[in-house]
Amino acid sequence: MQAKKKLTSLCKAVAEGTYRLEGKRLYTPDGTWMYVRENLAPHITIRGVSALARFPDVLKLPHERLELLQLGWRASDEGYHSGLPYIHTAQPWQLFAWTATRYGALHAYVTSVNLTREGASMSIRIIARSWRQKWSKDEAIDLVASHLRRGEWAPLLTAWLGDGKSKRNDMLGGDYKLVIVAKEPWRLGNSISAKEALVARGKEVFVKLSESADVYGVLLDLLRSHKWIDIKLASDDTLRAAYKPKTEKRSIDVLREAYGRNNGEVPTFLHTEADKPGAVVVAGVVMHLNLKGGKNGSLVARCFVRDVGKALVIAERLESAELRPHTREIRPQLRGVHRHGRPPKACRKR
Repeated sequence: MQAKKKLTSLCKAVAEGTYRLEGKRLYTPDGTWMYVRENLAPHITIRGVSALARFPDVLKLPHERLELLQLGWRASDEGYHSGLPYIHTAQPWQLFAWTATRYGALHAYVTSVNLTREGASMSIRIIARSWRQKWSKDEAIDLVASHLRRGEWAPLLTAWLGDGKSKRNDMLGGDYKLVIVAKEPWRLGNSISAKEALVARGKEVFVKLSESADVYGVLLDLLRSHKWIDIKLASDDTLRAAYKPKTEKRSIDVLREAYGRNNGEVPTFLHTEADKPGAVVVAGVVMHLNLKGGKNGSLVARCFVRDVGKALVIAERLESAELRPHTREIRPQLRGVHRHGRPPKACRKR
């Protein structure tokens, strides 16, 4: 009710133009306010909404196995308050997945309501009053890495559920990378950015994560955790095939439908083009090599043409060599200038 009342007041003020902005807050005439910080979802603070509860031991795991799951949560999303573990999240499935490893007496309270494109979501903090915090954040991260080196994957599973970077399209496309967001990524794996660690890659990595879940996986199935689903998509070929859109089309197929097939000839290239630095001849087509994505990226062969028909002919030539070309539209980067006619197309091969 508190959230509904505040949201109604804010909506009315914005619609009627009676709001005022002060710093990073938006105020209504009755004093209700919300944060409107740049690059963050607008949110309103909720006060005084809390409850005490008890959560049962649903996993029934031996203490040493339960502790492995706790360790991964501590290395990621779990914090501590006055020596007690807590989690702060807007993901309902995370609340239950974490609480199952910290069962017993709980203190839960709503901290804010976030406004997103999908609607309003609540941020909730839960403190586990039956447990004392055993590890610092750095200790937990180091122990997760240590267990992994010894072949124990359970701590990494919950670390992934907390701070794992999930890209479903990559999983469906067969690009299996286990990336975790961390302040010091080098503690967990190879640093691929200032706050991202590439811990491992390959399908077998996600198979091992799935196997390490044991009975915990049953709970994650019930919670429909999107990160758990991604693990299963990587490790289960049948499930991955079911998730792939039946109408999924490559860019080249979309282009063919739009313009039809072209039976013209591949344009003739001068021999001097193939002698240029970075040039290669692929299926009789001169292309140019580019490194995409920096040090950890991939090598891409590209060619550029201004005619869609020629792009289709080149794509067919590459397909005849059992390659899978992609097309991409390249627009000129000129401010205030409008280009007439069709934009060039790029054929590229990974």
